[in-house]
Amino acid sequence: MADLPPKKESSILSSQEQTLRLARSRGIDGMLTRNSDSTFEQRATFRQLAEQATRQRNLESIMVMAARHCEETAAGGEIDSDWLTRFLQLAEDISMTPMQQLWGRIFALEVATPGRFSIRALNTLKEMTQREAQLFQRICALSCHYEGSDEQRLLLGMHKGASLLSRAKVTRMGLGKYRVPYSALLLLCDLGLLHRGELESGPLPADGVELAFGNQRWRLRQRQSNLTLLYYRLTPVGNELALLLDEPPLEEYLQDLKTLLSTHLQIETQIPAPVSEPDLPV
Repeated sequence: MADLPPKKESSILSSQEQTLRLARSRGIDGMLTRNSDSTFEQRATFRQLAEQATRQRNLESIMVMAARHCEETAAGGEIDSDWLTRFLQLAEDISMTPMQQLWGRIFALEVATPGRFSIRALNTLKEMTQREAQLFQRICALSCHYEGSDEQRLLLGMHKGASLLSRAKVTRMGLGKYRVPYSALLLLCDLGLLHRGELESGPLPADGVELAFGNQRWRLRQRQSNLTLLYYRLTPVGNELALLLDEPPLEEYLQDLKTLLSTHLQIETQIPAPVSEPDLPV
């Protein structure tokens, strides 16, 4: 039999070294290294102590990040003790820094307003990978809400009903251009962050409807009757977790959406001016 190419052999050795490194990091390398200086019981005790220390470090890191998010304001009341217990149980295994930052922000917001985050939202966040969190972050950068409502929606287009002179027509945007393929939408649906399927609004009111994209406000007024908006809607858990992400709207998406909607709607855009700091007395 012919020898394996050197490159392939090198790859196998590298995988073996990686396996050994990971096993050592978790204290389960005893049989790999033929460690006869300790018993299974001793190695198990060492591993459990190391895991407890890691969980302790994770929780303390999250508390540091929570303190950074807290403002110099009074707390909104006492956090529910059952909620706190469950938070600590779920957060102790969070080791990636970006995810720890999210958990720290949750704790800070919960201190300010107890009852803001449900246990269900915590469980959902615990199950999310960093990649899934980044996908959700992109969705939040495309979302808006009606004025007076915190329910986030992802606008896709519009539907024009049939009339005596024209057929019904649907105009829809593709989201792949903004790195949100359909597979990502399905994934967020499976996580319970997004309702399945497109939804359709009711008829737009005569005086229009106001939408908020970050600090931008759009008022949509009908140029033609019988128009409705098409959108995806975040679930209650999705809306809770969206509070963690202060994402600026994606300008490319806003421009494309404005171009699409302006064929049948009048769009008035307003960007609030930044609030200037008052002059200090001399």
